[in-house]
Amino acid sequence: MPDTVSLTDAQQQLTAATATVDQLKAKILDHGPGAVTAEELGTAALAVEHAKLTLAHAAKHAEDQAAAERLEQLELLKSQILDQAGDADQALDAMRQIETAAAVLIQACTGRQTLIAQATAAMRRAGVPQASEGQAHQHAGLAWSNAFMGRSDELHVDGRRISNISAGVLIAAALHRALQQTKRGPGHLTPIAIHSMTGDLINDPKAWLKAMY
Repeated sequence: MPDTVSLTDAQQQLTAATATVDQLKAKILDHGPGAVTAEELGTAALAVEHAKLTLAHAAKHAEDQAAAERLEQLELLKSQILDQAGDADQALDAMRQIETAAAVLIQACTGRQTLIAQATAAMRRAGVPQASEGQAHQHAGLAWSNAFMGRSDELHVDGRRISNISAGVLIAAALHRALQQTKRGPGHLTPIAIHSMTGDLINDPKAWLKAMY
C-alpha cells in the first residue's frame, strides 16, 4: 500500500473493512460461534481500525495539501500586489518631474504677463498705436492690443502675436491629456478639479502654443 492514499480510496477501504466485520458478526449470529474463528474476527476488526487510521491520515494529508496550495496562491497574490504597487521612489521621481515642469510653466507665464504689461506701456509712451490701427511697419513692426473677444492683452512683433497665457490652463490641459492617455476619469485626480476640455490646446497643443507665442 502506498504511503498516502486519496480520501476516496481510504473511505472505500473503511467501508469494505466495516462490511466484512458486519458480515462475520452476522455469520456468528446465524450459524453459531464455530462459523467464524476469533482470529478471523480479530483480523477483520484490526482491518477496520487500520482503515480508520488510513482515512484520518488521508484527511490530514488533503488538509495539509490544501493549506500548502492556499499559501502558494497567497504568495503569488502578494507578488502581484508588490509588482503592481510600484514604490515610493518611483512616485517621488514622477512627482518631482511634475513639480519641475509646473515651475517652468508658472515662471514662463508670469514672465510673459510682466513683459506684455511693460512692453505695452513702453509702446504707448513711444506713440506706437494699437494693432487695430494698422501701419505697424512704421513702428519697427511693433503694435499692441488690449484683451478683446476672448483674447488676452497681446504684443505684436512683425506679425507675431505674443499673448498672456495662464499657467493653470496649460497645467490643467496637460493633466486632461494625461487622463485621456491613461483612459481614466477626472475622479482619479481628486482633490484637483479637472473639467472636460476640448479644442486645439487638447487636440494639438503644439499648434495652440505656436499661435499664442
